[in-house]
Amino acid sequence: NISQVVKLASLSKGCIDIRGFRADEALQALVYFIDDAIQVGAEQVRILHGTGTGALRQTVREYLKGATGIRSFHDEHVQFGGAGITVVELE
Repeated sequence: NISQVVKLASLSKGCIDIRGFRADEALQALVYFIDDAIQVGAEQVRILHGTGTGALRQTVREYLKGATGIRSFHDEHVQFGGAGITVVELE
């Protein structure tokens, strides 16, 4: 169950790992994760999507562009994962 996976992820370290998910699964997990993070008052979360073909990164970024509660997002520093991780600053 994706919502259970997300709840476990959101309770630990403010990071979700969606590597290996299909785009539709990743998007569903991401929506739950961001909503939970906003509800608990998190200021920042990290989304580990990997580099691969870039499809998951693109899906994540497209969602974040239109999502409410998002202040900004950017690649993680290269020493900590670079383009394989998106750091999200929440409002």
